[in-house]
Amino acid sequence: MSKRLLLVMFLVGYAASTCAVAQTTCGNTKLVCLLPTAFHTNALTFNFFNEAFATQVAQLPLATPASSFILVLKNGVPTPAQETFGPLAAERFETIGKGTFYLAFTYQRSVFREIDGNSLGDLPILFSFPTQQNPSVVTYTQNKVSVNVNQYVAYGTYGVTPRFDVSVAIPFLRISMGVFTNGTEYSTTSPATASFTQNIPGAASGIGDVIFAGKGVVWKKHRYGISVGGELRIPSGDEQNFLGSGAVGIKPYVVLTRSGRVAPHVNLAYQWNGQSALEVGSNGKETNLPGYFGYILGADAAITKRITVAADFVGEHFLGAAQVSNQGIVPAMVNNQEVLFDTIVQHNGLYNFNYFAIGMKANLWKYMILQANVDIKASDGGLRATAIPYVGLSYSFR
Repeated sequence: MSKRLLLVMFLVGYAASTCAVAQTTCGNTKLVCLLPTAFHTNALTFNFFNEAFATQVAQLPLATPASSFILVLKNGVPTPAQETFGPLAAERFETIGKGTFYLAFTYQRSVFREIDGNSLGDLPILFSFPTQQNPSVVTYTQNKVSVNVNQYVAYGTYGVTPRFDVSVAIPFLRISMGVFTNGTEYSTTSPATASFTQNIPGAASGIGDVIFAGKGVVWKKHRYGISVGGELRIPSGDEQNFLGSGAVGIKPYVVLTRSGRVAPHVNLAYQWNGQSALEVGSNGKETNLPGYFGYILGADAAITKRITVAADFVGEHFLGAAQVSNQGIVPAMVNNQEVLFDTIVQHNGLYNFNYFAIGMKANLWKYMILQANVDIKASDGGLRATAIPYVGLSYSFR
């Protein structure tokens, strides 16, 4: 029996369902091919890590800064009506004012260190074939995965009426990845083995998923108000390069806030996602990306007329999502004997994606606002960075 056992490589999502690949190539240069090529694995039997990784990196939160100025006409002159410049990660109930334009440009950098509580620098993965009666090969890999995302977003909001706004967010992303793998292929029926090492870099850049939104005030009394809104995500990003989700998304939300020099706020939302090539069921067909229930609790406060500080707690609870478990011991047949391997395994269910957003907004000139904040992780669920810095520049005019 040859010591170098030939395997068929597997792809995740769309790539998994459309082409067969050789051991050292995925058939194209998309990032979705990076992990399968490095891992020396088989698409039909063990794709949970790629599924969890791909769906999570493609659905990273899109920071949506609330409009800082609320402009109303007084004696024909646009005049600010707000006491603070608004929250960081949340919506405020107020709209920006009829005929007002709001433009913003933001940048944030994410350097991911963990996936579901597991260090990306130390990921042992066993690829075995327990559903086959007589599998010929078991592959065991020790892996290091690096993922960096630079996200640039252009926002625009227009006040259609005194109580209704429409918005659009256009993200541009650059994703850099690298995979270093030490692996061994074991025969299940003989002492034959074959070791391999892969060090594969990859990068992609382009437009992400564009989001259209609308928000309207439904109730206002004294300093309190309630607004309702909704977002429509268009799958304009290339999901095979992790630039987008590959699925239509719809997110209705409710906003409750109190205005004033100290302005607490609450946002409640539910995200529904359509079918995506990144989420493939056991029958080989596309299924819906996992949805989530989300909420934001926080407050913003005017320190001076030109400076507002704010803090938000963001909670997102994903339902029925592909995840990576903590490391555990899993048996596999090697040379007709059961051998124990330390590995992460598949786990589906609920996970929490929580973080704190802490920062400030400063009025630089006229209606120009500089925003700077950092998102700090508050849970281990999902693909995580310890801290994500964020900076934005916006201007309101009428």
